Amino acid sequence: MAKSNVRTASVVRTRLILAVAAILLLTAGTILAFQTIAASPQRTPGDQILVDAEWLEQRLGEVVILDSARSLDAFLEGHIPGAALVAREVTWETIDGIEGMLPDPELVAQDLADAGVSLDTPVVVYDAGNGLWASRLFWALEYLGHRQVHLLDGGFAAWQAAGFDTAVTPAFPERGDFVANPQPELIADRDYILDKLDSGALTVLDTRSPDEFTGADVRAERGGHIPGSINIEWTENVGQGRSYRPLEDLSGLYQDTLAAGDTVTLCQTGVRGAHTYVALRVLGQQQVRVYDGSWAEWGNDPDAPIDL
Repeated sequence: MAKSNVRTASVVRTRLILAVAAILLLTAGTILAFQTIAASPQRTPGDQILVDAEWLEQRLGEVVILDSARSLDAFLEGHIPGAALVAREVTWETIDGIEGMLPDPELVAQDLADAGVSLDTPVVVYDAGNGLWASRLFWALEYLGHRQVHLLDGGFAAWQAAGFDTAVTPAFPERGDFVANPQPELIADRDYILDKLDSGALTVLDTRSPDEFTGADVRAERGGHIPGSINIEWTENVGQGRSYRPLEDLSGLYQDTLAAGDTVTLCQTGVRGAHTYVALRVLGQQQVRVYDGSWAEWGNDPDAPIDL
């Protein structure tokens, strides 16, 4: 999806220099430990996406760890050892007047490589705890072609609750070799939705609040929702002390909503929608896209159809 990008590489590089912390180098043992995943042409299997603190602690130094969108102050107060801080602007910017868009894939990939991401190294993403920003980064990595992405369930709060050591001193990561290989089947735009809206082969999941969905809470020029869309707020995904509810709960939540064909998730600016993208991936769904423009685009487009 072509977008003009208002950021310059030098600005982003300055942000990362200020915000990024070291990861540990991949060892030969790591390659052996993950050879099954690396050999597969598929993305991370659904039952391997969410990992717990114990799983991650056993693999410190074998995976790239990305601390997603927390503040620099919070990061310096404590983070998972070896993690690199990835600012939210790396995957979420205002572009062409639309808030929350993914920047140019080549630039995003360059930023992630600066944070230590390589094509053949498993990546674990985490945030403060509820998985919102970690899921945005998870989706961005998959969209850009990385096939070994995991999400720490419960985020940094779960790591702390497990009693594992935290680091406070940042250091620079070894630059990775990640390059952009966009997967168009993982992203949706306005025209894609309009083309398929009446086909019966598209499920649109609106992850905003019920008030936003009905138009009682208006956050664009117009309120309401895409005709035929289904409202399941992203908070329904979240479990106690976890980023996501257990598998059986998620299955019950979505089993009656997914039709044949593609599923598109959306919210206001593509973050809550990414949370549900991960939930559906955990359930084993492959044909899932994030509508990156979300309501920030649709609700401000006078020609886009709306229901209340």
